[in-house]
Amino acid sequence: MKNKYLLAIPALIVTIAVFVAISRQPSPTANNTTNKINIVASFYPLADFAQNIGGEHVNVINITPPGAEPHEFEPTPRDMAQIYTADLFILNGQGVDAWAEKIIPELTANNVATIKMSDHLGNLKINNPSSPDEQYDPHFWLDPTNAAKEADIVADALIKIDSAHTKEYNQNRDTFKIKLLQLDQEIKLGLTNCKSREIITTHDAFAYLANHYGLTTFHILGLSPEEEPSPKQIAAISNLAREKNIKYIFFETVVDQKLSQTIANEIGAQTLVLNPIEGLTKEEIQNGQNYISVMRNNLQNLKTALVCP
Repeated sequence: MKNKYLLAIPALIVTIAVFVAISRQPSPTANNTTNKINIVASFYPLADFAQNIGGEHVNVINITPPGAEPHEFEPTPRDMAQIYTADLFILNGQGVDAWAEKIIPELTANNVATIKMSDHLGNLKINNPSSPDEQYDPHFWLDPTNAAKEADIVADALIKIDSAHTKEYNQNRDTFKIKLLQLDQEIKLGLTNCKSREIITTHDAFAYLANHYGLTTFHILGLSPEEEPSPKQIAAISNLAREKNIKYIFFETVVDQKLSQTIANEIGAQTLVLNPIEGLTKEEIQNGQNYISVMRNNLQNLKTALVCP
């Protein structure tokens, strides 16, 4: 289904081009009546970072809706029209938002500024025996120091588009980076002197977090949570959990937890959330959750699972 959709994107582009020609304003800075910069992000953390940097001078749209998994997301024609009439489009790259990578040339031709984070980050290889190709973890943002780098990238792009508000963008950048680096120190301190440093997660999303904080991760699925594990894989991860005396299996809020719960039940373990922050649920948004607060929730659950003081 997804491959068919990606093949149809060029035809969709032709249709959207007509809309763009009619609706897009010639100004390279702001294309709405409030003179705010229109930013579209391919999924949640990018939208969160953009809002923190842009503040009152931007309108930010997260094109992946609440509760949706970005690996599986397919944009509608309306979504595509919003992207093609934006001032800035931010995507991740390295497969999380493959549909977005396909449209970069057309966006460039349409004078939409584009940030692809994997052009600036993303050199952490992962070992995936099921794939013959070299693979890199695309979940850069789970290391808060990488999130700080992403804040720099967004701020620089906004200053280039809207130099009149350079001072505000730089102030917002500095404020947000201080919060991110404080978060980093909290996590480092919280994960000191733990009895264990090994965790089992739903999919292979936590290499950056593990690498930065000295953890070892085992995962039920590969890079994409839409994969279907074989009975052999399930048996292997269950045996590994018993062997290493792992008492908690982590699941994710926007992915069905049935698989994690099944393995936990089989080995007599419990389940906890470890959120890769690929998206937030409606409930999380209503409760005022954001990247930093969810990372703090992750820390508390890691401390429980790893038996940290």
